[in-house]
Amino acid sequence: MENQRLGYMLAGIVVLGLAGCTPRSITIEGKVSNLSGNTIIYNSTMDGIYQFTQRDTLFVEADSTYRITLPGKENEKVSFYVYGQKYLGTVYVEPGKNVLDIDASQENSLEVENKLARENEVVKDLSRLQKDVFSLRAREGDVFQVAKDTVASSVYKKLTDYGAGIEQKITGVDDLFKKRAVQDIRMQMLLAFMNQYFGINYRGTEETKKEWEVVYPEMLEYAGINQPENVFSDAFSDVISNIAGIELYMKTQQQPKDRNEGKLKLFDWYKANLKGRVQEVAMANIILEDADNESYSTGMPALYEQFKALYPGSALQSSLEEAIRKNLSFNKLELPSDIHILNTDSVRSFKEITDRYPGKVIFIDIWATWCGPCRQSFAHVEPLQKYAEENDIVLLYVSIDRPSEADLWKKMAGYYNLKGEHVIINEFFKMDIYNTFGNNGALYIPHCAIINKKGELQFKVASSPENMDKLAEQLQEAGK
Repeated sequence: MENQRLGYMLAGIVVLGLAGCTPRSITIEGKVSNLSGNTIIYNSTMDGIYQFTQRDTLFVEADSTYRITLPGKENEKVSFYVYGQKYLGTVYVEPGKNVLDIDASQENSLEVENKLARENEVVKDLSRLQKDVFSLRAREGDVFQVAKDTVASSVYKKLTDYGAGIEQKITGVDDLFKKRAVQDIRMQMLLAFMNQYFGINYRGTEETKKEWEVVYPEMLEYAGINQPENVFSDAFSDVISNIAGIELYMKTQQQPKDRNEGKLKLFDWYKANLKGRVQEVAMANIILEDADNESYSTGMPALYEQFKALYPGSALQSSLEEAIRKNLSFNKLELPSDIHILNTDSVRSFKEITDRYPGKVIFIDIWATWCGPCRQSFAHVEPLQKYAEENDIVLLYVSIDRPSEADLWKKMAGYYNLKGEHVIINEFFKMDIYNTFGNNGALYIPHCAIINKKGELQFKVASSPENMDKLAEQLQEAGK
């Protein structure tokens, strides 16, 4: 009897030990080759939710090894990129150890060592599909044969048949992954359909538009908009915001007065029309994207309070809290005295502004609050500011934002500490800016230029502060 009791105790210890060893996190480790001084970034799903705003830098040790630890007790997907250059691939990983060697010179060639071999074959098919849909949208390819097809029912059949062909290959995987993969396919197919739908709405005849309006709901039904596994798809955010945009703006031919109002309307539409996890992630994405774009719209804290009441236990809670913390900090900023906001209400030409600085070299930086590369370039302004102060150079920042975004424009100037003179275009000198610094009416930003001491535009396209050595040479030449 005593031996039997001891046996039960030992068995209990073994069971407890096994339970205690269940992995509560995901580790990915391996070696990186052919990095050539570049940076690898990655993003992963969290609790099966694809978060396009959550990106991290891969830290590579001196011996070329790396190790990533992700929270999670379920399988997740992780995508890797050489920053600004190429997509390296996506892998499906499991709790515990996953081994992945990365060749930074190869695209879509990642081979992870874990127990999810079949799932990772499917993930490669999903990655190829995503690339094909992107190529269609960018007019770089059309494997679906729909780009020149204006018949809605034909486009519907081609895309759904194509998706079904991929779905048939999803075998030998667990039920959850199969649902995720199927909905990823359907989100991508819907995104491809929307690409054609928007084109028809822009240039199609009234009769053709009516046909597409009949088929569009069928495509939505095929995709299953409120399926909870949709949030696993890279296409989810675009698809959901497109659906709302079609209903709110395309069909009504109305526009929000500014970005803040647009996001509030989007949130309300999600609240009224989406359900469950799809609603949760769509609402959260509004707040997360606003912070990722550094828009910091003033309405976000109120939306966050609504979100918390609806989804108090959301897996996205910590990310949202960080986004709101940044938002509140941004909106409390006060402009320092060395950032000068110029009143342009009565200005009728850009020359009226530059004439305020006779006999001085003027460095011009044309930007907008919605321009990501513009904001990235501001990380390099300190050497320029020092050089300008030492050489009596005017730093003139010209925003091409709409006047309705003036509050955000001013706050962002302070957020990035853009010491100097600041103007936002008005309708009178808007075309001056586009004609002087653009080509054929198109102006690409960020755009830098230099006016010399004589008041002449010496460098229509000047070097960026990111290349300060070259910019200093140009400023020196303009000062002669």
